[in-house]
Amino acid sequence: MTTERYNLYTYIHKGIRFELAHLLREAGNLDFADHEAAAALVARLRLSLQLMNEHALHEDEFVEPLLQTVAPQLARRVAATHQVLESQEHEVLELCNTAPGNSTAGYKLYLALTRYAATQFGHMAEEETEIIAALWQHYTDDEIIRAENALVASIEPPKAATYFTWMVPGMNEPERETFLGALRKGAPAEAVAFVEELARAAREARLIAA
Repeated sequence: MTTERYNLYTYIHKGIRFELAHLLREAGNLDFADHEAAAALVARLRLSLQLMNEHALHEDEFVEPLLQTVAPQLARRVAATHQVLESQEHEVLELCNTAPGNSTAGYKLYLALTRYAATQFGHMAEEETEIIAALWQHYTDDEIIRAENALVASIEPPKAATYFTWMVPGMNEPERETFLGALRKGAPAEAVAFVEELARAAREARLIAA
């Protein structure tokens, strides 16, 4: 969607897509009979799904009340999809218990993660088009940014740092510069330095890949 309006979903969703794509690729390539390697992937998967679940909870707390006021049917759809995602997360996490060292369980985990990713990708695309359009129709950018700021303020710094490790490499270069510019206006110096280093590493990785 091409627009000059502020889309609070863009950066975090790019980050979630970046992390989910990595997890899918790793799970597809991994020999789950290798217990040590599988255990390492499962540990990352557990943390990532926890943070993705918390992202949905943050939306429920800070964004969905805005949507509920002006588009209750859309708000119910978002809430229902969040429930589906939570159910699929539980399925993946249950399989995490038996996957390391077990190729059969590992493949079941991979398929469950694929189903979760499919739901998550579709849901985020809907939020970035239909849901944000409803918010734009009834709220100013300042009102949307205030809700986002309250959401961000509720996130513990270590968890925010992990989100940054997804978001920054998932952005394009103009988005990184815009994101960094906003951080430099008020974020702690250590947070700015952390994101600057992530941006530098992302640029280098792209140059190497090219």
